[in-house]
Amino acid sequence: MISSPEVWREFFETYYWNEINKLAESVENGNKPTLYVDVRRDLVFFREMKLMEELFSNPDKVIKDAQEGLSLVHTIHDVDLTGCKVRFKNVPSTRRFLVKQVDCSVINKFVAVEGIVRRITEIRPYVVKAVYECQTCGNILEVPVGGGRMYKSLKCDCKGKMELQIDKCELTNVQRVEIQDLPENLDSGEPPRLLRVVLMDELAGKILPGDKVIINGIARATIDKKSSAILDVYIEANSLEYIQQDVRSLQITESDKQKIRELAKRPDIYDILVKSIAPSIKGYETVKLAIVLQLFGGVSRVNPDGTRVRGDIHILLVGDPSVAKSQILRAVKQIAPRAVLTTGYSSSGAGLTVTAVKGEDGKWTIEAGALVLADRGIALIDELEKMNKNDRRYILEALEQQTISISKAGINATLNSRCSVLAAANPKRGRFNKFEPLVEQIDIEPPLLSRFDLVFVIMDEPDERKDEELADFILSDNVEEKKPEIPVDLLRKYILYVRRTIKDVKIDEEAKNRLKEFYKKLRSMSKEDNTIAITARQLEALRRLTEASAKARLSNVATVEDAERAISIFRKCLEQIAIDPETGKIDIDYAFTGTSATQRDRIAIIKRIVEELEDKHEKGAPEEEIFRIAEERGISREKAEEILMKLKQKGEIYSPRYGYYRVVKYE
Repeated sequence: MISSPEVWREFFETYYWNEINKLAESVENGNKPTLYVDVRRDLVFFREMKLMEELFSNPDKVIKDAQEGLSLVHTIHDVDLTGCKVRFKNVPSTRRFLVKQVDCSVINKFVAVEGIVRRITEIRPYVVKAVYECQTCGNILEVPVGGGRMYKSLKCDCKGKMELQIDKCELTNVQRVEIQDLPENLDSGEPPRLLRVVLMDELAGKILPGDKVIINGIARATIDKKSSAILDVYIEANSLEYIQQDVRSLQITESDKQKIRELAKRPDIYDILVKSIAPSIKGYETVKLAIVLQLFGGVSRVNPDGTRVRGDIHILLVGDPSVAKSQILRAVKQIAPRAVLTTGYSSSGAGLTVTAVKGEDGKWTIEAGALVLADRGIALIDELEKMNKNDRRYILEALEQQTISISKAGINATLNSRCSVLAAANPKRGRFNKFEPLVEQIDIEPPLLSRFDLVFVIMDEPDERKDEELADFILSDNVEEKKPEIPVDLLRKYILYVRRTIKDVKIDEEAKNRLKEFYKKLRSMSKEDNTIAITARQLEALRRLTEASAKARLSNVATVEDAERAISIFRKCLEQIAIDPETGKIDIDYAFTGTSATQRDRIAIIKRIVEELEDKHEKGAPEEEIFRIAEERGISREKAEEILMKLKQKGEIYSPRYGYYRVVKYE
């Protein structure tokens, strides 16, 4: 064994002299900073790897020697480094394990385990060194705590009782988390295994559920409560690294910022951004532009009365099978700085929102679902219509208020879900029929449907020219053709830099007037046609899109060009879902309720006819008589039959006997 404080002092003075002098400056300010040792970059070259091998095989002694060796280093500032931590990162792949590979062979060894954080507990105080005081003679006893267990009291040599003095104990923070194997590391049909991790000192509170991490630390074993022969294995963390950098861990350098500013100044920046979203999927430029704006988001505001107006944009993709809806969602997951992907057929309301879980200590804790894990990012929900109807109601609060409340097992809490939602859904009957209302073709309730700012319909329609172009694109071996204009890593940093930098966007007067003009024009059309072409909710969506358009070019001011871009996207959505096929007029109610203004008028006429006839006939309104009068008032027999059937299904009329109808009246 070569590890000793003197050997480590030599190592630090050889490889970390500059870093240690920077640490010394922090120590002068009263802090106890941490030195991170890069194993693969530095330690592997020292003493023919012997010290590194010793770290892996005998970590407790080596880490203690390293910290003592650090305290022996004489810095420029002549500062005492005693108490500073030494942590090890970037461990070689030979010492990196999956959660399912952690077994008895690694107990008391230094390992690196990769996984996804499944559950975390609250941060709690932990006693590192217990201090006892004798109540009889006043004797003081300091006892290092090992294995997480200590005594409340001890016996003194004078036979007196020694009580624990919490205020004199050496304390630190501790947090327990659970990680599990990444889905891509599991074999077909293999269930993920959970592994407990203990985070101490400044590591506590550094990770959240959903983070993909590498835990570097010592594998420990404790006796299982149920059987003394079975041991529970956990990792005592020494350091942690992120596998996939996200909103909290992604570092943007000055070089990155310069590249981002140069991109933002380009006149074709929107085209470049669109070509960087799912470049392997041809077409869908409008959908991709909307997703670009969704990734940047609008501006969240808090009104004087305390109510909050969201800035995040929600988008729903509805369409035929094999039109690449799922591929678009997965492409966005690779780009977004923080993204959580889930599917409707495998998600419950609790899985999307939050649930209460009973831990091993018998205490109830909160386990976050997908929408909470995606806070400050984007939640991607595929096959939304496959979710249970009862479960879908849980996400209404998350979509609009961007919070999720839980009252269960004595826990009353509200969690943030400040995320955008990009969802995909399939029509009930396999393919979308543009001559039928949206709400009748997808199994999603109108209140939930109306929460989406944009709803795009993607149809698979034969077109000779487009089909030939698509076939050439798919069969092409040209890799450059499917390469994103902006590399994924830079695009992720671009999005994060914009969200961090542009906190507020002012819409200039010209842009405001253009949005107002568009809104008033559609409202005036509504008045003339007795339809609802647009509501205040859609105007809020237009504002968010306009703000996001300005943020995409790193601007704090939205101009009329941004407003026109938002209106163009919004108009295409309306043309797809809100055009009444009978009149050709825009009617937002037709999309979200399935009933147009024309149909509402006809329904009212048929109900009046039934009411008029049921008073004249003892058995009720005769069906043939209803059809005759309906035709006199401009409603065909076919339409009248359809309306009668719908009114009967909704419980507004009933048939006391075959061929007769009455209106349901509530006392």
